[in-house]
Amino acid sequence: METAENKEELRQQLLAQREAISEPEFYGASATIIEKLKEQKEYQQAQTIHCYVSINKRREVETKALIWEMIQKGREVVVPVTNMDDGTLTHIRLQSFDDLEENKWGVLEPATGVEVSPQELELVIVPMVGADRNCNRIGYGKGFYDRFLEELNCPTVGLIFDRNVVESIPTESFDVPLEKIITEKRILKK
Repeated sequence: METAENKEELRQQLLAQREAISEPEFYGASATIIEKLKEQKEYQQAQTIHCYVSINKRREVETKALIWEMIQKGREVVVPVTNMDDGTLTHIRLQSFDDLEENKWGVLEPATGVEVSPQELELVIVPMVGADRNCNRIGYGKGFYDRFLEELNCPTVGLIFDRNVVESIPTESFDVPLEKIITEKRILKK
């Protein structure tokens, strides 16, 4: 139980830290992180890419411009839809950025669309609240991504601001580390 309590305390500290990022720093650091992502071979080689739609007011690394650009360039963009009832994600192919609508939690999701199985994905871009140098991540505590990451056999890349990389994240048996984490200052590999 101690690990879960430590994680929750750390999560709250990291969320507060992230929310304190000024708007210019948020957009500037996000742009740097996205440029670094585009330089990665995992990104360059993938045609079917799963990417979270950033909640900018929560200061998640901004992905909306990236998603729009990937659609324009003809890549298959898949975005998550959260199923609060059973704690899972459904993965929907996004045809147009205009298909995104705000759900009751303020998250942009497609209202309809074609579901894609995790086995069809070639890269998954993961949101997170915090990370450590061993590519462990801490999310919002609901386990949506941990359950999803267990199903994957493709590269996983997390995007995070460098200020939210800590020495060590307390991990539990169900936590799934990422293969790579990109900040505005460095790239961490498992």
